[in-house]
Amino acid sequence: MTTPANQHSPAASGHPHKAFWLSLLIIIWLAATLAGLWWFQQQNVRPFIGADDDARFWQASQAEQLLQPILAPLPAPAAGQVTLLQFWNPGCLCNQLSQRHFDALLHQFKADSLRVVAIAPASASDEDLQSFLRLNGERMDIVRAPAGFTLPASPALALFGPDNRLGYFGAWGFGALCTVANDDFFPAMVRALQNEGYGPFANVAGDGCFCAWPGN
Repeated sequence: MTTPANQHSPAASGHPHKAFWLSLLIIIWLAATLAGLWWFQQQNVRPFIGADDDARFWQASQAEQLLQPILAPLPAPAAGQVTLLQFWNPGCLCNQLSQRHFDALLHQFKADSLRVVAIAPASASDEDLQSFLRLNGERMDIVRAPAGFTLPASPALALFGPDNRLGYFGAWGFGALCTVANDDFFPAMVRALQNEGYGPFANVAGDGCFCAWPGN
């Protein structure tokens, strides 16, 4: 027995319904993603230096002086060794976005050419410090900032040349996703500090995923 040409099988009639539900699920997923991104931006995207932060961090020469309580207690760097101070707040979700820039430097430079010292807030617990070392390896040191030390925002970094002069202070990147001009931005800076020198340069003007430094 043949099926009339105008009669549809149950399987065929189900296809439009499947397409409808699939399209609806995609729309819901996109809406949820956009809502999550909007919430994230509202909660975390802020200026690196806010209106209530220490305005001296706008100037590289003054930022260098403000960072001396962190740098001074450290041993002198080896010959040709650049020092990276990684300001890390354990309670900041934005650490996840800057981590790729941090990892890139660790992978490109060995310890004898790039010394890495993570700076945690004075309020960080021993468990916080151990968690950081487990995540990033034991190549680096991690110390607590002295009581009363302030910083405009985190995550942030400072790069010092072998002469302990500041080359760079500021953000790892800007925008909601912590972007930089190109992937060689920080590696090129380290190479310059090892050779002819760089800066000083304060890269603090812009909005991005930042958290207030505890104690500010």
